[in-house]
Amino acid sequence: AHADLAALIHAATDWRAWPLYQRKPKPEWSRGPVTLLGDAAHPMLPYLAQGASMALEDAAVLAHSVQTQPDIPTAFHHYERARYARTARVVQTAQRNAWIFHASGPVRMARDAVLGLKGTEVLGMPWLYGAEVGGV
Repeated sequence: AHADLAALIHAATDWRAWPLYQRKPKPEWSRGPVTLLGDAAHPMLPYLAQGASMALEDAAVLAHSVQTQPDIPTAFHHYERARYARTARVVQTAQRNAWIFHASGPVRMARDAVLGLKGTEVLGMPWLYGAEVGGV
């Protein structure tokens, strides 16, 4: 298996960087008859592995909003208000994790020591898993 991996690595002749971009959360995702959800509305770094989950939550809240609000502009506004705080927190936590996971020097040593003693509970994310999605 090791020889296969080495052969695969040496066979690659064209390596490309895969840049990751981030932006601050924005509270408005709609304009006129169009709204966004998932990474189109609130792109996030992959250091929390929640992009698809946020898109599914968005879809559930958006569907509920469209069913319960009197018109589309009101439904879109309701959807944005219901989702902004949670998605912003996920975006910001993914950014924090990027810093933690890629730390170097003394910060890296401290991170490794804390994780070794306490485990991943120190990352503190019970708010993320199993949460009730607002409006549904």
